[in-house]
Amino acid sequence: MNIVAASKNHNVEVARLISNVFHPWVVLAPVLALAAYQTAGGGLEWIKWALLAYIPALFCPLLYAKIVAVRKSRNKSEQKISRSLVRDNARRLFVSAALFGIPSALILYFLNGPQNLFIIIMGITAVMFVIALVNIKYRASFHLSMVTCMLTSMWFIFGNIALFSFILLPLLGISRYQLGEHTPMQMTTGFIIGLAIGCLVFFSMGLTA
Repeated sequence: MNIVAASKNHNVEVARLISNVFHPWVVLAPVLALAAYQTAGGGLEWIKWALLAYIPALFCPLLYAKIVAVRKSRNKSEQKISRSLVRDNARRLFVSAALFGIPSALILYFLNGPQNLFIIIMGITAVMFVIALVNIKYRASFHLSMVTCMLTSMWFIFGNIALFSFILLPLLGISRYQLGEHTPMQMTTGFIIGLAIGCLVFFSMGLTA
């Protein structure tokens, strides 16, 4: 392997690592934990609320993707869970968005959980629905839109100091570009949707510390 090829492979591996580390479901965990800690008071109460919000949002879409993969594997057309199972199918994107937000929102609502967690889940879900709608004709970055919305929620809760977290967005965008997942315009579209819809939902629903 020559030096150029080795360097390219190294860059791809670094990009894949960054993409995985800043995957939306990874970023969601500290976002919900910080919001819960800020609003749920002392003790360990915040851990309970963060888990009640996070676990359904993580596992319900994952279970759905697994069911789809199993059904397709019977026809030998799909053997494992892959991003293309949901990402490239508009109907499945809408189902995944609903499974992400509705169970967690219902749990928080009926158990009188922290309002900020409820609003964050609703904001991210709204972004997912808009991206799913846009992606019927286009392919905006799902990753960047969701992470942008999550970091925007931190901005609403913690103020301007949270804007430092936005440095993650160029890193994520570059990694997705190097992996060949999106063009700069697709990533810009995802960022704008995540920021605009997030701000609209968070402002209208009164997301505060």
